[in-house]
Amino acid sequence: LGIVTGCYGAAAVANLFIPRLPAAHALESLSLTSLFRDFLHALKALTRNPDTRFSMMGTSLFWGTGTTLRFLLVAWVPIALGNTTNSLPAQLNGVCAVGIVLGAVLAGKLIKLEKAGNALPAGVLIGVAVCVLSGVTNLSTALVIMSVVGACGGFFVVPLNALLQERGHETVGAGHAVAVQNFVEYTAMLLMLGLYSLIVRAGVPITGLAGGFGALLALAMSAL
Repeated sequence: LGIVTGCYGAAAVANLFIPRLPAAHALESLSLTSLFRDFLHALKALTRNPDTRFSMMGTSLFWGTGTTLRFLLVAWVPIALGNTTNSLPAQLNGVCAVGIVLGAVLAGKLIKLEKAGNALPAGVLIGVAVCVLSGVTNLSTALVIMSVVGACGGFFVVPLNALLQERGHETVGAGHAVAVQNFVEYTAMLLMLGLYSLIVRAGVPITGLAGGFGALLALAMSAL
């Protein structure tokens, strides 16, 4: 915790050295009404643009999936792998994070911005991998599958995120694009977690829930 706190402190200090630039889209006033109206304008503009709408849907699916999968693993590991410690779900998430880094590196080398849609098959593979994971009872296999989930996720989300930032910069400005992107993605996280909680409360077996979750994700990615 001390190291993590120190890293955040170093990041805060580093921000002080970023050169200050004039606002690209300066507001006439900073009242809540004008801020809300300005945000709605940016939201509408990005939603109407085909590239940014497509990107926001994809990245929202990704982050909503990642958040839900963390909760799903906590419930799935004791039943599927027979391990009741809190460390194993964290280790599976850690392997997934390493996969995301590797997938992001590959995306940076193989996917061009104008061909960001070529990353979509990797999104479908995330759902397929989660479906396969639902029937796994071996730790080694689970680790391999989670690394594949992460690699597909990194390969999928980086091009879409880059496309969203580029088109957002061209239309409403980079800062507005980030604000709208965060709003849409966190809304998707809350909705997917809420749906997951309702299904758990209904008493659906966790292995069946995991398989259904993966199948729905693959279908959603395919539709996108």
